[in-house]
Parts: sequence; structure tokens; C-alpha cells
Amino acid sequence: MSGLWNNPAYLRSALLALAAALLVIAFLVRRARAAAPAAGRSSYLAAEVLEPRSFLLWGAARAAFLVLALALAGCLILILLPESTVEKMVRLIRATRAAERPAPPIALLYLGDELKGKEFHVRGFIRNISPRPLEKLDASIRLYRADGTLLETYLTRMDLESIPPDATAEFHLVYPDFEGQFRSYSADFKLRDGEFLAYKDWRSTRRLN
Repeated sequence: MSGLWNNPAYLRSALLALAAALLVIAFLVRRARAAAPAAGRSSYLAAEVLEPRSFLLWGAARAAFLVLALALAGCLILILLPESTVEKMVRLIRATRAAERPAPPIALLYLGDELKGKEFHVRGFIRNISPRPLEKLDASIRLYRADGTLLETYLTRMDLESIPPDATAEFHLVYPDFEGQFRSYSADFKLRDGEFLAYKDWRSTRRLN
């Protein structure tokens, strides 16, 4: 679903398909509505043949037909709009959805590496930019082979169990006997109970020399 909002061309195609489906449904409802009185004609008027429950049924059908007609009109208007207008609408929807999401509680300040003998060190610093302390936050370090496939994932604890608001914390991973087993790495952050947290700084992937 998010792909539709991110791509105006896909959105137009989806609206066109929806409009076609609504046209078919509207035609079937209209046809059934027109055929009902003819089926009841004999020596009585249609109003005398239909029971009160049938009147309610057809009233609901008329309401559904009206809703379908309005939805179809809306789809056709969106389809006929210029592509630039559709793109502006998509950007507005995406901005609204982004504004509704809570702000990331973490800022990544630094992510770097160092080779000491046969030990490969990955070190980073984060800042708690939320108004509440972060309890038991871990860094999830993913190591990737040269072809981009995942080699291993390490959970590394911060140097603080509780990170107060506006405070910084450090994480440090030591990979022993490094002989080029991986060529890149990335860092994410999660609470110890398993929930991953978003962060603002995206310097999470570095390429090794």
C-alpha cells in the first residue's frame, strides 16, 4: 500500500482499475434494479407485489449505488488531474503521515572502525534526544560480506544502562581474528526486550578500505 502513495504512476493505475471496477458494479446494480419491477409484473403493480423488507433492500441498494457513483466520480477526477497535481497530493499525504509518526528518540553521533592487530573494532556514539530516559538500549551491528550478504549480527550493549535525556552513550564491538571476513557493516538500535528504535543520523553503513 505504501508503494502506491510513493509512486504517482502506480496511484493513477490503481485509481483507473478502481474506476473500472466501480463502473461494472454500478452497471450490475442498475441492471438488477431495473429488472426487479419487470419480474413482478402480472396483474398487480410492483409496489403491491414487493414486501416491506424488499423495499428496505432496494433502498439500501439505491444508497449503495449513490455511494458507488460518488466514488466513481472522485476516481475519474483524480485520474484526469495533471500528473504534477497528483504528485503534490502524494507528497502532501506522505508529509502528513510522516508528521503523525513519533520523533526518533536517538541521534547517531559517530560510527567508525579501527583495526588493531587482528582485532577489528567498531565504535559509535549516540545521543538520547527524547524527553525520557532510554533504558537498556543495545546496538545491533550487522556484518556484511563483499557480495552484500549478511555474515553475522552482534548485539552490543551501551556503556550506560539508563541514558538520560540529552546524554550520550557509547557502544563498542571487538571482532577477533579479522581476516577480511566482512567488507561493510551497519548499526541499528533496539531495546533489550526486542523493539527497534528509529534514529535521526543515517551514517549507519561504512565501506571498509
